[in-house]
Amino acid sequence: MRSLQRTGLPIALLLGMLGRIGGLSEAAPSGQSPAALIDYEEPKLLVGNIFALGPGPQKLLFKQQRTATRTGTTVKVTCEYTAADGSLAARDSIVYEAGQLASFTTDEFQTGERGRAVVRPDPKNPGKRRVDFDYTIGQGNAARKTTDSESLDHEPLVDDMIPAFIASEWNPLMQGAAAKFRFIVLSRKETVGFKLVKDSETIWRRTAAVRLRMEPTSLIIAQLVDPIFFIVEKDRRHRVLEYLGRTTPVIRSGNKWKELDAATVFDWK
Repeated sequence: MRSLQRTGLPIALLLGMLGRIGGLSEAAPSGQSPAALIDYEEPKLLVGNIFALGPGPQKLLFKQQRTATRTGTTVKVTCEYTAADGSLAARDSIVYEAGQLASFTTDEFQTGERGRAVVRPDPKNPGKRRVDFDYTIGQGNAARKTTDSESLDHEPLVDDMIPAFIASEWNPLMQGAAAKFRFIVLSRKETVGFKLVKDSETIWRRTAAVRLRMEPTSLIIAQLVDPIFFIVEKDRRHRVLEYLGRTTPVIRSGNKWKELDAATVFDWK
């Protein structure tokens, strides 16, 4: 899915703004482990079209394709974002081991940035895990790499995991509860607290759907950034049909790159 990783929120998404804001508050995630017992091999293939926001005919800006393969208990997911001219704008690579996140890598080919998070046992806290981060800006001799690590109390999410998290929290969400989680932000080399809440019910292309709003758990930060919206099937599959908000690829404005808020429509076969 779309990324929340860019800092230029992520799923991209809000993090374009969050990367420039400090003092993030902690959030208690819902449940014990959002990743537990989830098969991230599905969907094996999912294509999305990223359109410019605004009235009138939608302009296609990028295509997004998710592919997944399994080897034993290991599932590898690749999500690529391709520009209209066929060039590869960005790529997310995710590895799951036995239904839990093992690593997450983002390559931003437009800007030359690269980030990686690896989840492993925490040697300082037996029985717990930690996430090790590295983030590189620039290339060749100009490359600048920074690192950090964070102990984990709950399974963190990346944007590829959000659809399954929505499905797992569906009943509480429909009853008005907020589903809280920690989200890996590569550019900040940390996890950030977010929550999902039910915003409204709607009809999306003749399909009964629910509109979910995603926003930071910090009230201060929530006043500074725009929420992200997911349009999700109301039926038992709860597939994400459309996503509205900050997305992974950036767009050129003059001689600079700027963050992109767009509508991503998924093509479920």
